[in-house]
Amino acid sequence: METKELSMIEQLAQLRITAKSEIAPHEFLFDWNGVPCFAKGELVAVTGKAKSGKTYLNSLLMAAAGRDSGLTSGAQDKNFLGLKRKQEEALSVVWIDTEQSEDTTCEILRDRIGAMIGGEPNEERFHVFNMRQTDWRERMTLVLSAIAICKPDLVIFDGIRDVVGDINDYAEAQSIIGQLLKAASEFHPCIVCVLHQNKAVEDKTLRGALGTELQNKSFETYECSKNAETRIFTVKQIATRKYDMQGRIDFCLDTNGLPMGCAAVEANLGGVAPRSEQQDVGEIFRAAMMGHSEMRAGVLKAQVMMRQGLRSDSIYGGLLGAALQQGILIRREVSDREVYYQPGAKMYEQQLDFDG
Repeated sequence: METKELSMIEQLAQLRITAKSEIAPHEFLFDWNGVPCFAKGELVAVTGKAKSGKTYLNSLLMAAAGRDSGLTSGAQDKNFLGLKRKQEEALSVVWIDTEQSEDTTCEILRDRIGAMIGGEPNEERFHVFNMRQTDWRERMTLVLSAIAICKPDLVIFDGIRDVVGDINDYAEAQSIIGQLLKAASEFHPCIVCVLHQNKAVEDKTLRGALGTELQNKSFETYECSKNAETRIFTVKQIATRKYDMQGRIDFCLDTNGLPMGCAAVEANLGGVAPRSEQQDVGEIFRAAMMGHSEMRAGVLKAQVMMRQGLRSDSIYGGLLGAALQQGILIRREVSDREVYYQPGAKMYEQQLDFDG
């Protein structure tokens, strides 16, 4: 047998999988609403339109990874928005930022992630690199070097589009995704790759040949979106190879610009003195609906803002999110740009009198 043929047989023997192969199961970094997600040794895609909350999602993941215990400040049960780190020990993170200015990257690290962690991010755990000023031809080498040197548990690669010259070049796309898959297998991090969707409103596919290859090879894909009227951000898992995550995660921003659950309505409701969250939210939207069976989203918002004297869109977003979660309102989406709200079963529940 020729040497070349023998070498090929040996290589195939190393690659062969049988039912008796001893292979470690997937190791997941987080649970989200009880569902294991973000597996080590795999690629995860995060996508959405521009300004749809992708960086907020990445900030949540990094805060979850890096806090000494649990996720965010004030999260006594060690989770936030249903996201919980699986191991008690903090994780190490590499964040590659190719899109934002150095000042913005630093601000997010210090003021957003730091605030969610509850202190200054630990430099031994957080390895943050801003590569916007580097030549795009050098970036992939730098990315792979950062993974090899830092050996992180979690990599946030924002954005992968900036390491290719032509996003529609299939050979280049295969090369880039292949290199990331190799790094994920060799160093075993979860590599989260951020890539925008196509610009057309109705087209939610990932951009270019690079998007096609990333979608095909990713273990999971998460879609971020933002409602322009309510300013509510939404995260949905739209593809997975393992565990399906039901529903979606909605969040708003508090007065400090930090993500919060939409049900966590802020105390300052423009002078309204709350008696209980559910009662106040019901009264607010019951008055705004004025007995109508349906109201357009923009009209409803204007009514609530005017009646309550609100000036903050984020406060209104919190109220609306709470009303939807509590069953006070029902959302009816006619199109991407046209939304109506109807009274839910809980809107008039507190007015019922069963004594007579």
